[in-house]
Amino acid sequence: MIPPKDILTFTCVVILSLCFNACTQANTVVQTSSHPQIVKTSENATQTPYSSNTPTPPNLTNQLTQTPFPSTTTSNIIFSPTSTPDEIFTECRQGVCIYPSHFLLSRPIGGSYRDTIDPTYRYGSTQDGLRETHHGVEFVNSQGTPVLAAADGLVVVAGNDNNTIYSNWSYFYGNLVILKHTFPSINQPLFTLYGHLSKISVRVGQSIQRGEQVGLVGSTGTAVGSHLHFEVRLGKNDYAHTRNPDLWLEPHNNSDGQENGLIAGRIIDEFGDSIHIPDVVIKRLSEYNGQKIETYYIETYADSTVNGDNQLKENFALGDLPPGNYRVSFVARGLQKYDVIVQPGKISMIVFNAAETNTINP
Repeated sequence: MIPPKDILTFTCVVILSLCFNACTQANTVVQTSSHPQIVKTSENATQTPYSSNTPTPPNLTNQLTQTPFPSTTTSNIIFSPTSTPDEIFTECRQGVCIYPSHFLLSRPIGGSYRDTIDPTYRYGSTQDGLRETHHGVEFVNSQGTPVLAAADGLVVVAGNDNNTIYSNWSYFYGNLVILKHTFPSINQPLFTLYGHLSKISVRVGQSIQRGEQVGLVGSTGTAVGSHLHFEVRLGKNDYAHTRNPDLWLEPHNNSDGQENGLIAGRIIDEFGDSIHIPDVVIKRLSEYNGQKIETYYIETYADSTVNGDNQLKENFALGDLPPGNYRVSFVARGLQKYDVIVQPGKISMIVFNAAETNTINP
């Protein structure tokens, strides 16, 4: 016969064992949940200029926060749509990388007219949700302003889109011209489209020189007011292959005679998808006291009907910026801020990957 004291001890041991097994099973259920887990890769992940799916260029791991930008740069280095990230990579610091440009196109409006891009309806934007996602850019000018070829090319379309559709709708561009271009640095054809013309000055099959007149500004098609609608299409002449003209058009020179530069960015969520942000704020700062000189507001690409550059994979870009100091800020998993130096003829690229940060970028 077991003494009562031993029976009590034995009973306690059994109960504790059962409780331990139940707790272990409960923890196992939680850990095998099918919900995706977000893991922060490192304490300094907010400074990494590449997404988790993009390999970091070799031998530059320790330069992200230590290496200053070069004091002098060249603007004639071109990267093509087949370049690898290593081939086009130049310098990174504090989450910002500097890339060479491919500003291969001249402006389709002459300098004696308004040859700047309309800031209210940029590529990939929706004009505050009032219009469809924009596949090109606008040059607002009065009717009859000459429209010029952006590069040497061949006329492949010269007419209207009443019967042949060049977007998702008929009579969208009205009178239009499309040129096909070839460049030694690109193994794909590049097309430029000139829409809403009041007059067409060329014919299909005609060879055109850069700067030659192809038509006159108008308001045909679905145009709101008189302006030139300008598109860049890469690889195929269709609506699904547009690119941001800001990344292709030659910038102006600043007051010191230096070529302007460009800021681009890729803002993605934990799963690598683009985050739509209606207000990315870009402030140009004085190099003397850091005070704001000018503020620009830009929208990230509204949806996937428009495309980023083959290598940059940006979802916003703002071109023709005078070289100097800038502050880029936006709200994505908290307030994010990037100090950016724009260099002459270069692309300053920021990358925010929500999978790599859960803190506010100071």
